[in-house]
Amino acid sequence: MVEVFPPLSPYSRRGGDRIDFDHLLDRFLEDAGSVRAHADVLLIADVKNTKLLKFSTLEAAALLKERLGLEVAPVLVARDFNRPQFLSSVLTGLSLGLDYLMFAWGDDFPGSARTTNVRDFRSLAEAIGEAAILRRRAKAATKFLAPINVERLSKHREGARARARLRAGAEYLLAQPPTTDSESLDRHDELLREGELKDRVLLNVFPFRDLKDVRECEAYFGWRLPKGLHDAAEKGERALFEAEKEVVMALRSRGFPGVYLNTRGTPAIAERLLS
Repeated sequence: MVEVFPPLSPYSRRGGDRIDFDHLLDRFLEDAGSVRAHADVLLIADVKNTKLLKFSTLEAAALLKERLGLEVAPVLVARDFNRPQFLSSVLTGLSLGLDYLMFAWGDDFPGSARTTNVRDFRSLAEAIGEAAILRRRAKAATKFLAPINVERLSKHREGARARARLRAGAEYLLAQPPTTDSESLDRHDELLREGELKDRVLLNVFPFRDLKDVRECEAYFGWRLPKGLHDAAEKGERALFEAEKEVVMALRSRGFPGVYLNTRGTPAIAERLLS
């Protein structure tokens, strides 16, 4: 599974340059087409940046399915919709015959964002469960995906959260933080085996650029990444790439159901890591 971003445009309340829809859509199709040989499913990411406007992930997914015949998984963020809007979006995805829908809980907007989250659902599992009722009523074959924090699976609360999302109707869980090297792969493998979740979780490969990037991601996402990653980052981008490539190869050989690759807006990374 390879992540791509939907078409994006700068947000300005005072006007700004003309929005060139043709250019945005052509670039989106070009980026998606460049990874089609390396992906079974394209995840259409939600972008949490109040300085950007994004095309609906549903519309972006439908476009890829229609134009390129790709299997797609648009992300729907539960706390960005009220309940009727969320379920209407699910209904739209089912009616479009999309192969997957990915549900996320969503981060809090910062206080400076001039907007707020919606809290109609008590949990992501509740939102998935209501979506599953619609799926049964529509007799649809769409598979549901949801996130999980693999590092916290040893804690009762996170393990219960993972199982609740699966019981509610999720087919697979996409893991964060990323699996960065052999040390973290062994640890994540053990955590998933202990939780009897290995066949239901796709571990995450995340292409870091350098040591500064590693530290910034730790600060932004709240990750605590292993020393081995820091050591590789000190050696440079090539060492980081080799560690990530080794993780991809190991995931394929150790019985995991797949690989979840973030592209971070650079789809060409998929060919380098997955070919």
